[in-house]
Order: sequence, then C-alpha cells, then structure tokens
Amino acid sequence: MAAAGGAVGFGYLSSVAKANDDDCAGLERSCLDRAVTADGHAAAEDEKERKDDARSKKRRAWRRKANMAIEDLCEQGAAVYGDGDDEWAELEPLFFDEAATVAEHGRRMQREQQAAHNRKLCRAREAALNRIREYDPKTGSTYYSRVEHVDDIATFNHDEESPLGPMRDTEALIYVHGTVASDGEKKFIASDSANLHSIDITSFSDVNSKDGNMRFVLDCSANVFSVKIVSSDVGFPIEVYGTVIARDNIDLKCVYLFRRDRDHCQLILSKDESLILTGPKRGLALKYYLYFEFDLKIKCVGRQKNKQLSKGYMALDGLNYRSWQEMEVERETLDTKLSKVMITYAVVQNAVEATFAIEVLQGRFYGEITACTTGIRDSIVLHDSKMAEAMTDNGKGVIQLLRNVVAVSMREKLIFTIVARTGDGKTKSTTIRFTPGVIGGEEKEITCGSIQMCVKVTWSIVSRWYYPHC
Repeated sequence: MAAAGGAVGFGYLSSVAKANDDDCAGLERSCLDRAVTADGHAAAEDEKERKDDARSKKRRAWRRKANMAIEDLCEQGAAVYGDGDDEWAELEPLFFDEAATVAEHGRRMQREQQAAHNRKLCRAREAALNRIREYDPKTGSTYYSRVEHVDDIATFNHDEESPLGPMRDTEALIYVHGTVASDGEKKFIASDSANLHSIDITSFSDVNSKDGNMRFVLDCSANVFSVKIVSSDVGFPIEVYGTVIARDNIDLKCVYLFRRDRDHCQLILSKDESLILTGPKRGLALKYYLYFEFDLKIKCVGRQKNKQLSKGYMALDGLNYRSWQEMEVERETLDTKLSKVMITYAVVQNAVEATFAIEVLQGRFYGEITACTTGIRDSIVLHDSKMAEAMTDNGKGVIQLLRNVVAVSMREKLIFTIVARTGDGKTKSTTIRFTPGVIGGEEKEITCGSIQMCVKVTWSIVSRWYYPHC
C-alpha cells in the first residue's frame, strides 16, 4: 500500500510541475506580444523582468508544495512500516552468502574430479582392450584374443599365474545329496569319511552338522584329454611353442596346460599328434565359466620372423551341464591366424580332485601310465617313458608324471592303467581302481611283471562353494 501511495504522490507532483511550466510559457508569450505592440523594445524589457519575477514566485510556490507532498509521503510510510529497527528484523537481508557459495564450489569440483576420473578409467579400459584385440586375416575382422569379461579389465593381469595348488582342502566336509548308503541300511554321517564311497547322490536332503562346521557343495569340473593342431596353413611338420591356459571362477588366473619357450619347442609331425600337456596343476572349477586361451607360435629358422600359429580363447558355460544325466567327451575348435586348434575335454559332475604319486618299489619301470574313470573311458596320459625317463635310484624312485591331477565324479571310480615294457620287447599291463573320497587318501601296491609299484591318491574338494546352514 505504501509503495502504491508513493507512486501516486510522485505522479501528482509531476503533473503539478508540468501545469506550472505550461502556465509560465503561455504568460510569457502573451506579455511579449502586448509589449511589442504597445511600447516597443523598452516596454518589452520591463515586461520580461516582471515575467521573470512571476516565474520565480511560482517556482518557489511549487517547491513548497512538493516538499509538503514529500513530507506527507514519508509520514504515510512511517505509519505503515514503523520507524524502529525491530520492524525490519524479519526481512531477509540481500547480501552475498559466502558459506553456500563455497559449498557449491566444492560440489562442483567433486563433480569435475569424478568426471575426469571416469574419463581416465574409460581411457585405461580402452587401452587394455586394445592390448588384447587381434586382427584375423582369415575373416578380415577383429576379435578379443584373451578373456575380457572381468570386473576391471584396466587393472586385470592376464599373465598372472594362479598361486593355488592341489590338495588345498583335504579335510573339508561336504553337503551331500542323499543320506542313505548303497546297502540301504547304514545312514551317512557327514563326519564319517570312511563311508563316503557308498553315497547315493540321487535325492535332495539336508545333512545336519553335529559339529557346526561349514559344509561345502560338490560342483562340476573338467578333464582335458588333448589339444591338437588339426589344420595348418603352413603345413607340417612345424615346431610349436607358446601357451595353452585354463581360467576358472576360483581366481581367473592362469592355470597352464601347455607351456614351452622358443628354445624348447615341440615338433608336430601331423594333425593327429597332440601337444604334450603338463597341466592342470590343480582341479578346474566349472561353476559358471571355464576359459581356454591359446597363444601358439611357429619357430622359424634363420632371419625369418616367428609366426603366430593360433591366438584366441573359448569359453565353457557351466550352467549348461547342470541338467545333463550323463557326461560325454566333447570337442571344440578355434580357427584363428594360421591354424585350427581342437581341444578334447569332458565335464565331470559332483567332482572331487584326485592328486596322485607313483613310486617304483622294485625294478625299473619303462612304459606308459594312463588314467580314466568308469564313466568316460578316454584316457589321460600321465607318464610316457619316451618323453620323460623314469627317475629311479638303485631300482627305486618316484616316477616323473606329466600330469598328476584328475577330476573324478563321486558316482564313478578312478582307474589307472600301467603298461610296462620288458627287455624282450613284450608288454605287461595292470589296472588298479580307486573309489572317490572327499578327505584323506589311500595307497595301493601293485605288481606289473617284475616291477612292484605303489600308487598313492589324495582326495580333495575342487572349490569352496558351500551351503552356510548345512
């Protein structure tokens, strides 16, 4: 209201001043006309002085009136707002809020720093992907030659070897599907390791823990039987070196199946010849995915540059095998660079890890040792004396094994086949069976011709997947 009253008051003063100026101008013109007509220049001068005096009086009167109007407006404002400081206390002051400005500046700096950090991460991720991106001249396209599905590809070390070895959990307890032994009488007790071999893994039932210990669940694993170069753009024979590795969900680190440097190449004479595998050094866990990476090269003589024979990876989806009733041997191929590589493997359900050692107690062994299971009869070569001479001392010693770990299903048995060559060129063959367990181990002595040997097997779970309430 006061602001509206002030606007009206000042408008009124403006109109009064304009009216007075108009009156003065009209009076001046009238006086000049009469003076010029009656008395000439002298009368005009007198009239001008009189006019100036009249104008001055009117201006003084207007100023007095304007001052009175301003005083009235001030009184009206005081009546509305009051003339004390307390009347203005509730009004917000219009001034610069330094604290709020500093806080907003800090938030803006954080946003800018986060944006810069995200850009740095994107550049690092792209650089890491570029390092594993390969061009395939066969298809004219690019692909990833190593696993890229990891949490942080920018910091992931593709060359780091898994520090985990075999026999990590030789005293672990397990969660078992089914509690009735095969004889139909004795109930399975979780802590009774002696009865593990007679478990019927067919139904789903809780295993109650009397000691409160954690119960682990058996899961899938895989056995690799062979890796072959079934096609070569440069023909055969070729000298091959490089790596074939496996990665599982335990740590996604390198578990070597084949590893040779340039000075220790393997001569491959035909497509039927397999790479000499020396791993894995532990059981492979197939919980979600199992990856196989290939980085094989051809050794060239003279000044020729070594050629990339194969580079890439393949993945096994563990979820696809959950509903399979029977496992079978499978083959997958990778067609890259100058070759096609085929890997032969078999998935193992409800798997445990078997780690073994074979010792010659009497005689000197020269021959071949293989392992298989009752479910899949394809053999894994553990020792071939043509590749690695048996280490004996005075007729006794531990045999050097190419591989000493095999995954075995709890439903099956582990079979060793020992073929010994005698001095007259004949062969003697012996088999020995072991029933899978979860903890501990066992050993058996066998006789193969004139050779006496001891085979020791240690059982362990493959990975620590568990039911916390079992």
